[in-house]
Amino acid sequence: MISGIVRQENLENVPVAEIKNRKFLEAQKAEDKQQKASDAQDFTEDEHIETKDAMGRIEQAAILFNRKIRLELEEELDIMIVKVIDSETEEVIRQIPPEELVELSRNAKDLKGLLINKEG
Repeated sequence: MISGIVRQENLENVPVAEIKNRKFLEAQKAEDKQQKASDAQDFTEDEHIETKDAMGRIEQAAILFNRKIRLELEEELDIMIVKVIDSETEEVIRQIPPEELVELSRNAKDLKGLLINKEG
């Protein structure tokens, strides 16, 4: 197959109104595509702002109880860990999900290959 060849349409017998309509539709499609990309970006920014706002409110509520909230990303498992910490002692009071469950998930990920028998 030869690449780079573009089929030229013979517009000699096509009415001018049809040519204008085709160009308008192509322009409209491009505009719609651009608008969808813009809307998706706006949605992501709005979602980000809402998340930051919610986190701010949670942190303010934790301060009332002399606590801190810390979010950590467990990259190996691709999960978020929430820790509630005593402001004075810096001791972890509660972790969600619990450390035991995180460790179990790490170990299960390592053992996954042992459970699957590929013979067949």
